[in-house]
Amino acid sequence: MPPRYRPDLDRIHPYRPGRPIAEVALEFGLTDVVKLASNESPEPPFPEVQDAIAAHAGTLNRYPDNAKPQLVAAISEHLGVPEERIWCGGASNELMLTTALAMGGPQTSSVYGWPSFGLYQIGSRAGFADDIAVPLDAAHRHDLDAMRAALREDTTVVYLCNPNNPTSTHVPGGDLEGFIDSVPDHVLVIVDEAYAEFATASDYRSMVPLAATRDNVMVTRTFSKVYGLAGLRIGYAVTLPESIEHFRRIQLPFTVNTLGEVAAVEALRHQDRVKERVARNAEAIQFLTSSLRSRGFEVADSQTNFVYADFDEGAPKITTGLLERGLIIRPVIPEGWLRITAGAPPENERFIAALDEIT
Repeated sequence: MPPRYRPDLDRIHPYRPGRPIAEVALEFGLTDVVKLASNESPEPPFPEVQDAIAAHAGTLNRYPDNAKPQLVAAISEHLGVPEERIWCGGASNELMLTTALAMGGPQTSSVYGWPSFGLYQIGSRAGFADDIAVPLDAAHRHDLDAMRAALREDTTVVYLCNPNNPTSTHVPGGDLEGFIDSVPDHVLVIVDEAYAEFATASDYRSMVPLAATRDNVMVTRTFSKVYGLAGLRIGYAVTLPESIEHFRRIQLPFTVNTLGEVAAVEALRHQDRVKERVARNAEAIQFLTSSLRSRGFEVADSQTNFVYADFDEGAPKITTGLLERGLIIRPVIPEGWLRITAGAPPENERFIAALDEIT
């Protein structure tokens, strides 16, 4: 007889990442595969970060400092936020999952926009909460009025990804702050800012200042995107110290490894290069957006490092055709929409050239 599992596990759909390069290369007999599916940086960690990682490789026989004092101090200085408001973890999704487990339970609910990052649903259901998915508006943005109307007496958490994954769109800062003001004080608003560094819109505004002063606001960020540290899995949140104390009760120890902390601390020292990366990304997004729109495809306005485009019924053929040509992109929700990560200029040009061959 097999072990007994939770009877509701069939409601939790595993997160499905973009296909690995090695897998596609083997399946199609390719030697040159470009991955434009997982919103990774096309640029490696800064050279100084690589040097810092190498310099600390000989210390890995010891557990990391669970308090992560150097990283907390570096984030505090970078954001101008008190250290006691900073909580680190194994990328921002680990922090959100821990929060969902701490704030969920029977007779609770969570609210989030949809489509958005799949972990909001996974975390809610893993925490035995009733998850409420609110459709985005016609412009592929969070419908703040509908989300506010969806709140229930038992709602404990609201998730809002800004800019949003997978649709690449953003909610203006004034609108988002007004929404937060309208949410009851006992409901935690989690603003996922994984792509915040890429946002260039004049009306975009980070909610870090609110998270540094409000009791019911949390902002999560990651080093996986613009800093190019996706393989080290490191992120942080800004929120109420009392909340952090509760969350740490169930957070596993040592979730930020030694090399992750060293890399993140060094990465924060190079904001001039971050700005250069953001500028290069904006050029890449403009190229992809204009190229796709000129070919008749609908493309959402992007404030991220990827574009969200409607290929309608041709999406399966295009996805397969690109795989055969060594290009991995990401089918997303709803059916027919594809997410394409901005790569290096030659990779983006290769994608458009391959698309022309297929269509």
